[in-house]
Amino acid sequence: MSEKRGQTEKLKYDFNTAKAVYVKINEKWSRITERDFRSYNGDRWIFEKVGDEYQYTPYHGPLYYWNTNKICKEPISENKIQYAHDKPWVSVRRPHERYLED
Repeated sequence: MSEKRGQTEKLKYDFNTAKAVYVKINEKWSRITERDFRSYNGDRWIFEKVGDEYQYTPYHGPLYYWNTNKICKEPISENKIQYAHDKPWVSVRRPHERYLED
């Protein structure tokens, strides 16, 4: 169904998606999805096994706009996900799904 929204190409991941990815939000480390990780403009870390022990390694890869393969050259703001249109994606509710809203 993503073809209807124009998302016909596969997203590029410049890191191993099997590893746990973390970002720093409000001085706390939070685990997030790989899709959000590649678009987060802030401290990004990957939890991986090095030798016989596990460690966090900082990630300094490219910053992409959310849900696209376009590299973000001028970040909009710090510690936020970079959207191509400067506004987050919003789900559209069907009339019979209004009970899900708070």
